[in-house]
Amino acid sequence: MIERSDNTMPQGSPSPADVIRLEPMGRFKQTQNGNVRLQGTNHTAQINHSICQSSPLIHNTCDTGGVAGTESPAGATKKSLYENNGVAACSHNRALCIATVVFALLFTIAVIIAFTGPQSDCTCAGEKPPNFVDEHWNVTKAFIPRATNGQIFPWNNIRLPTFVRPTRYNITIHPNLTTLEVKGQVSIEFHVEKDTHFIVLHSKNLSITDKMVQDRKGHHMRITKMLEYTGAQQLYIEMKEKFRKKHNYTLMIRFTSKLGREFEGFYISSYINRDGEKRYLATTHFEPTYARAAFPCFDEPNFKAKFKMSIFRDRFHIALFNMPVINTEDVGFYMGTGLLRDDFQESVEMSTYLVAFIICDYTHLSRQTQRGVSVSVYTPSPYISQASFALNTTTHILEYFEDFFGVSYPLPKQDLAAIPDFATGAMENWGLITYRETAILYDPIETSTTAHQYVAIVIAHELAHQWFGNLVTMKWWNDLWLNEGFASYLEYLGVDNLFPEWKMMEQFILDKTQPALALDALSSSHPISVAVHDPAEIEAIFDTISYSKGAAILYMLSKFLQQETLQNGLNDYLNTYKYSNADTKDLWNVFSRNTNQSLEVKVIMDTWTQQMGFPLITITREENEVIVTQERFLLTVESMNSSIRSFPKSKYDYKWYVPLSYFTSNDTQTVYNVWMNMTDVRFELDPNITWIKANVNQSGFYRVMYDEAMWRSLVNVLRNNHTVFNPADRANLIDDAFTLCRAGLLNASIPLELSLYLSKERDYVPWATAIEHFQSWSRRLSESLAYKLFLKYMRKLLTPVAKYVGWGNQGSHLDKLMRTEILSTAILCELNETVTQAKQEFQKWMTSNESINPDLKEVVYSAGIKYGGMTEWQHCWNLYNSTTIPSERKLLLKALGVASDPWLLQRYLLETLDRNMVKPQDVKIVLAVVAANPEGRLLAWRHLKAYWPTMHSLFGNATFMMGSLISAVTAHLSTPYDYYEVSTYFNGMNVGSAARALEQSLETIKLNINWVSQNEADIYTWLRNYVK
Repeated sequence: MIERSDNTMPQGSPSPADVIRLEPMGRFKQTQNGNVRLQGTNHTAQINHSICQSSPLIHNTCDTGGVAGTESPAGATKKSLYENNGVAACSHNRALCIATVVFALLFTIAVIIAFTGPQSDCTCAGEKPPNFVDEHWNVTKAFIPRATNGQIFPWNNIRLPTFVRPTRYNITIHPNLTTLEVKGQVSIEFHVEKDTHFIVLHSKNLSITDKMVQDRKGHHMRITKMLEYTGAQQLYIEMKEKFRKKHNYTLMIRFTSKLGREFEGFYISSYINRDGEKRYLATTHFEPTYARAAFPCFDEPNFKAKFKMSIFRDRFHIALFNMPVINTEDVGFYMGTGLLRDDFQESVEMSTYLVAFIICDYTHLSRQTQRGVSVSVYTPSPYISQASFALNTTTHILEYFEDFFGVSYPLPKQDLAAIPDFATGAMENWGLITYRETAILYDPIETSTTAHQYVAIVIAHELAHQWFGNLVTMKWWNDLWLNEGFASYLEYLGVDNLFPEWKMMEQFILDKTQPALALDALSSSHPISVAVHDPAEIEAIFDTISYSKGAAILYMLSKFLQQETLQNGLNDYLNTYKYSNADTKDLWNVFSRNTNQSLEVKVIMDTWTQQMGFPLITITREENEVIVTQERFLLTVESMNSSIRSFPKSKYDYKWYVPLSYFTSNDTQTVYNVWMNMTDVRFELDPNITWIKANVNQSGFYRVMYDEAMWRSLVNVLRNNHTVFNPADRANLIDDAFTLCRAGLLNASIPLELSLYLSKERDYVPWATAIEHFQSWSRRLSESLAYKLFLKYMRKLLTPVAKYVGWGNQGSHLDKLMRTEILSTAILCELNETVTQAKQEFQKWMTSNESINPDLKEVVYSAGIKYGGMTEWQHCWNLYNSTTIPSERKLLLKALGVASDPWLLQRYLLETLDRNMVKPQDVKIVLAVVAANPEGRLLAWRHLKAYWPTMHSLFGNATFMMGSLISAVTAHLSTPYDYYEVSTYFNGMNVGSAARALEQSLETIKLNINWVSQNEADIYTWLRNYVK
């Protein structure tokens, strides 16, 4: 990697030996010692590979620059003089004489320059070159881009030109897992749509050692200039002869790089084998913009091409690629002993971010689908026994999606690989999906029901991407939600088909709709379809809005389109756009076509994708008429008539096409549907009806506010016979009531009165919804007078249901999820019976190694650590460091953070700084659980502040992880001092793609402060009357 040297000489005055001109390929050779020997001469010019910032500096005839080489004797003398505290002295008169001469000389030169002006066409002087391209929609910075050698970079746009399209890549890569050196070569065949002298492509942190361009007849074309602009991660290649319109060419580049330690591009990872030895592997993660860090390429999703790959490896490793191996050759004779080269079958057309390759020593399990697709799961050898569930689940869901979409899976194989160091949950690389270990490995004896379900969901999510994202890809990242929203919705359909008893669509509202509603209520949210330009902005939208809100509005769409129309539309869409790109309007138009234009899907859905937020539906009753109004729902400390409610400006004025569904007290089985076409509605109601329940099953992406009388009626129904509503509707009422209180629209007494019914609740989804809100209240109230009373109230509600769930292992899938949720919450709010039982179980486990039911481990570990001391904590820490069950490690990480001793929590936080103790991808888990612990809240914030630069270097440019750290640590802060602390610390700091997470965190702290000040007294009063 070439960096700018601090001792680079001024550009205008190099010595002849310092100017190096790289000729087109074939005119020079590199010797073993790194020197460049010009053919036909005996001269050798020494190149120091640290001249320019992070990328090659390719000089042309105008290029000048100092090259660090061996020091001259004079330089060495001066260096020794100043470094050894020597003193350089000369006479006063001599000094004056020298100063006068120098001043006169400089003045004369300045006058000459002023009157003569530039005498050269060379753009080194600073003027725009004649071929400078400044697109009218330029989205780079306001300043003129500069290449790494100081020249003006002729392409001033973060997006690549569209008149050049790659058609095929032929990549050869040779990574050394010991030295971390990577040598590579890429041949890119491309088509030119118009006459041009130049092409622009992407490159990041690659040292270009050789380059060549050929026309379709194989004739070499002369490259006159090659520049790199690190700001946009772009290479500019200019030719002497024009590229001709409608002609094909080939660009060949040789390059070197280093395997990174960050979880992006081509990077190194490791695991510990059964013998306790550390084993290394090299793997890739290219989404969204990291393929350019592995090989030069046109790294935008709409530049689809075919890929051929050859990988050099030693005979103790295997190599994996998107496609199967077709040939392995022993190249030891001319490449070194024991070296093999794997050649892989050419891929289908795909985007660069989906390319993947791995060099490892894994083992695997395999089976075939009914259509003959080979499915394999690759893991480190200690984990292969935990791969069977992933293999069977993948095979089944792959077949289900083929039937559901009506489109066959287009590749000959589907591999899944467990990666020890991995930033996200998984990555959908076509034919070679990579997973974090906790997202793919399942041990039927040790893994909990929660972790079991998580593995199934992540597998289904990535398989859905093989069609949505891979076969049909968004044109640009502003439509990321087309990939992630669909996969986040379809994952539930896939798992529901395989495990109908898990009731996945009931859980959908808990996992997708409710978190999305919570985030989208902030003024710092963003529309689903959002303009993004540079890599930092792209990284920032991999969030709850793109994933969960995208999924939630598709769930709403499926309800009013009906499942059959949805499936037909998806089949039509995939067949129309396969192996190419589409945008949101293309999808809506296909759906409209499949409703015979009876629904203008684009008109409806644009109000949900083109503006942020969602509507608050207010229902009031005037005798026999119901008035339903809509307005934007916003969590804000501002008043109702504040201008912030219409900011940022929306062309839809924050009105939506709302498919309002409801049922009434007279007939709970009949669902009525009313369209609110960006308007309010009125309808008649039978005078005998006492209440209506809107947003049936919480299938719509909106909140509902009833008038006070109707709220009272709904609360009474819940308390008298809650089964009148199904579990999803009960969860919806809880979620709306607590959130409307947070918004200042409902008095705290309403959600509290409603929650009284929970002592009779026996279903998972309503309880999980309530616990989420209870825990938020608990954290916000932790420094208030009402805190202890609130914990007492929670214990009162939990006592009967804790007895109901018990400590056995019986019941359905949802019963097991509920048991874990209820008993874990009982531990945190100090329910004596549960704490006593859990502590006993912990002691038996710690002293006698008695096994614990996997679904109770979280409960038992938490109790042992929270109510224990150093001995208990250390025992769990030791187990964390020795277990080979990834789900167990994740569970222990969470439990270790609930300790009551601040000293232990501080020690735990410090352990996260050592990547050998806590994997960087798991740091967020630790900080989040410590921050949620009243004893650790301020410790977590102080730790983040103290070690922010360290963490930034730990994660590198994967700053979406930095954003998640800010959110996790600050989410529960709720005092004005907290707000001052956070805002002051980050003031003026460039946090990259974490900027939106920081903005949302500051907004959340303000909301917390406001909520406590507005509700603390009312909550305390209510609790005093109820909790004796």
